[in-house]
Amino acid sequence: MPQQLWIVHRLTRERSALARLAGAPDSVVAAPGDPQLDLAPRPDVVVLGLEGDWEPELEFAHTLRRRAPQARWILIGPRHAAEHALALFDTVVAEYLPYPPEAARLRARIAARAQAATPATLSERSERDGVATRFSRWFADLDLPALLRALDPALGDVPVRIAGEAGSGRGLLVRYLHWFGGTPRGVLAHIPCTRETTTAEIEETLSRVSRGRPQPPSLLIWLEDFERLQPAEARRLAGWVTAGPPAGSARVPLVRWIGTCADDEPEDAPLHRALAGIALRIPPLRERAGHIARLVDATARAWCSARGARPRRFGEDAIAVMEEYPWPGNLQELESLVVETLAAGAADPIRADDLVQGGEAFAPLPATRVGTLLDDNSDASSAHEPLELGDLDPEEALDHLDLSRSTPVEPPAPAAVPSSSGEGALGRLVGALSHEVRNPLATIRTFAELLPHRFQDAEFRERFAEMVRDDVGRIDTLVERLAGVADLGRPKREKVDVTALLEELLAERRDAIRRRSLLVLKELETSAPQALGDREQLRVAFDALLGKCLEWVPERGDVYIASRHHASGLPAGASMRVLLRFHTPGASGAPGVSLAETSLDLMIAEIIVRAQGGDFAVAATDGEETLIVVDLPAPL
Repeated sequence: MPQQLWIVHRLTRERSALARLAGAPDSVVAAPGDPQLDLAPRPDVVVLGLEGDWEPELEFAHTLRRRAPQARWILIGPRHAAEHALALFDTVVAEYLPYPPEAARLRARIAARAQAATPATLSERSERDGVATRFSRWFADLDLPALLRALDPALGDVPVRIAGEAGSGRGLLVRYLHWFGGTPRGVLAHIPCTRETTTAEIEETLSRVSRGRPQPPSLLIWLEDFERLQPAEARRLAGWVTAGPPAGSARVPLVRWIGTCADDEPEDAPLHRALAGIALRIPPLRERAGHIARLVDATARAWCSARGARPRRFGEDAIAVMEEYPWPGNLQELESLVVETLAAGAADPIRADDLVQGGEAFAPLPATRVGTLLDDNSDASSAHEPLELGDLDPEEALDHLDLSRSTPVEPPAPAAVPSSSGEGALGRLVGALSHEVRNPLATIRTFAELLPHRFQDAEFRERFAEMVRDDVGRIDTLVERLAGVADLGRPKREKVDVTALLEELLAERRDAIRRRSLLVLKELETSAPQALGDREQLRVAFDALLGKCLEWVPERGDVYIASRHHASGLPAGASMRVLLRFHTPGASGAPGVSLAETSLDLMIAEIIVRAQGGDFAVAATDGEETLIVVDLPAPL
């Protein structure tokens, strides 16, 4: 007999009869909705008699399945109603017996239902233990107070949102909740989200995985990278998370939604809000530098133990190198490096020179340098050689493509704006002006050539006058902007919170971003966000940069904006580095020249940045992607 049996029937005589047939004197016997059931221990098996219109029985099952999702059900009713009953009670794990059941058969089915939860297979045990071991290794020293709530059985159906960078362990945390989340072991439905993913596809997946045999007691739905979904699909999915998936798509007693997304995603989006019943954030590994030594040691011990080898350790110099590295791939990259290094040799202790990544010696500061495509002869650019961005992985530009620097010196006094000089700069400026002026002039010239032939056309004359007015206005605005830049004068040298400035400028464009359904991904410095410069001038520069970036990005496109303090980001010392990356399909000028190289907005931004003593780099990659890196002087 099960540890806890409930026998439920709306009629007193039938309840008593079922209790006698079941042969379980300690069972809970009650009618649907009886208050004593609220105080009774949760059942392992429920024997539910069906009578009349079945409405009280359906409501009872609907309420109890959330409280006791692990319970197995035996429905007892009219002989001809089995198919109909199982269709109505579709979200509970049930079988059907006709009334009155034979005592031996009823007792056998109760005993069988109590043991219906089969033990974990060997492969499942291996996966479960692997998840637990890796979880302990990766997160033992990390304070995640919300995780305790996510593991609480009483909150087993509350949605969970896990934010973090790629490789930080988001997927591991999902699998840990699947195995140890306080809900009965059921099905994990993993749904990788892209811009092409639709709710129709998700509904089909849920229907398929929840109709297994035997029916799973729970369904955990993992929406990976859900921020990539199209806004309309995300809104529809938010409704499912809040009110439940469409009828018939998830026929299980308990459904839980877990969404994983990039760090610092906007919380005002409907799906972000819907998934934030319990919100978890996994910090990137660069914020856990003090944990590197323990993580490396634990990974090395686990690897050696699995192979029956004696433990090997990493020397202090190797740990020091790894503590300085920003780990763009986070925990996965660290674990990969440790394992590859252990497999590559037998050194003990392992020194910095022994570290291996990708089959080569570990090079935390690659020789590739980030710099400028502008051939500027000014002192600021001649301090280091010109740099190429075209071959640079944009994900690395912010973190681990530091310039190799000599001993820091006092930064030069800021020059008056404008400061770019040299033939290369002049050519770029002329190109940018030409690009900005050519389009309106071409319109005016075309209409002027047609005017003599269509002078009698009143509609044409009105359009001509309107177009000339608009284009002359654009040229006038262009001249005013250039004059404004020339009048900026020598910049002040004060601390400027770059993160706050970028947030302010993005907030001003919030309506435009929403109107065009753009996805803005942010990873902004919070611990040391200051640069040294003139706030008003930098506002003009970043306003021009963001404006042009958002203009070039196609509707429903995405922009990545990040900032980080670098101890040696400029020849003169520390820098606040700002990176902007965005896709610009089809946005190209002359062959081999991107629109970014002929934009007056970017030229204005570059002039202002260099006037602050900073550095500016821009390039278009082969993947129709534009990458802009700005380095501003920063306090040490």
